[in-house]
Amino acid sequence: MKKTILLTLTALSCAMTPVSAVPYGEMYGENNEPVQLTLAQSIEMALATDERIEAARAGRDAAKWSLSATRRSTGPSVTWNSQAYRIGGENYRLSGFRSTFANSWNLTVPLYTGGQLENQQEAKGYALNRADMTLENTRQTVRFQAAEAYANLVHRVNLERIAQKAVDMGGAQLKLINDQYTEGAVAKADVLLMQVRLANYQQNLNSAQAALEVAESTLASKLGLPQNTDIEAVDVFSYEPYEKDLPACEAYALAHRPDGKAAELAVKSAEAEKDAAKSGYRPRVNGVAGKSITGTKAFQNERSDSWEAGITLSWNIFDNGVTAAKVQQAKADVNQYQAEANRIKKTIQLETRSAYIQMKTAEDNIKAAAAAVKQAEESYTIAQVRYEEGVDILLSVADAQEKLTQARSNYSTALYQYNLYRATLEKAMGIPVIRSDKERNQPEPIQAKEEHT
Repeated sequence: MKKTILLTLTALSCAMTPVSAVPYGEMYGENNEPVQLTLAQSIEMALATDERIEAARAGRDAAKWSLSATRRSTGPSVTWNSQAYRIGGENYRLSGFRSTFANSWNLTVPLYTGGQLENQQEAKGYALNRADMTLENTRQTVRFQAAEAYANLVHRVNLERIAQKAVDMGGAQLKLINDQYTEGAVAKADVLLMQVRLANYQQNLNSAQAALEVAESTLASKLGLPQNTDIEAVDVFSYEPYEKDLPACEAYALAHRPDGKAAELAVKSAEAEKDAAKSGYRPRVNGVAGKSITGTKAFQNERSDSWEAGITLSWNIFDNGVTAAKVQQAKADVNQYQAEANRIKKTIQLETRSAYIQMKTAEDNIKAAAAAVKQAEESYTIAQVRYEEGVDILLSVADAQEKLTQARSNYSTALYQYNLYRATLEKAMGIPVIRSDKERNQPEPIQAKEEHT
């Protein structure tokens, strides 16, 4: 039984139920029946199998470990150096030994780096936040593309059904005309004209069937299924007015689009890297401690045994402009990312506005197409009655039927476009993806700047 749906990503995210654990083979019936899928199930499968999400997760993991490495570089480090030599010569002839072993251990703790480590840690934190936004943007893209492919399949099913009905009606009309031609009631030209129309109907049906097959393969590919999978869409389109106005949609998009947030985080990360580059102008202070021993055997200290602890300060007074060049490079990076963020902001506004206008246009087309279908049905009924009463010819019925077929096709297309553009609008607005139970076990995004410092 078909279920009427509205292709809204907000509702879909809340309605998704896990299906990815079901093996592909178990989705078929005993007689290799088609795979029956709802829109919510299709989206869940796409989110579970798309390689782009896996790649984005790996990118987030890389950003997480990069931040971890930077954080750990602010702590102590211990090094051990060991040496073993065979010695000889006049200087050692009277010493009576022919080998020497030396070991040293050094502890270093960075106390002040001129802001290098602190700002690098902040930059890496923003990079992790950016990776979170990239992952979310990828998931939203996958969700939309799955919904788009599902909607296209539903649309192609409707068009194929309309085309098949036109062929059936045209065939019945051709049979009647042939009967009338045999009785001498119509001319041969009328028969030929109806045959041409039926051939056109058949060509339209062939094209609709091919487009339907392509739509099935496309959806199967999006869901990680074999491309020859026979899929039956359980859901169909519906119409429900959209309540938000354009300014509200644009405001939401600018505040929530993950690629817009990622662009802003890229600017903040570049600014932190710029501050880190300025550390070259400042001194570095380390706390140090060390111990060294030397002996004629490994780890013995009969020749020397010493230790030291204290603070070291180093200041690169002159580096021939290297630090200044790095700072200028970092400033250029900030300008580059800021320009890109401004471009993305404009793109978000344009995509939101375009999708909203297209959705509203499709909404108007639904109303006009629905009225046209009603008028075409009435016209077709009148033509049939006139023909049955003998006051009109069968070709008038065929003309009315052709207009009815076109009106039904226009209505189906308008309904499809409204649902698709509504989903496009919500993708442009950055409606978040509700994570499944399995995905909730993934680490939560790091949010505040203070967590990185």
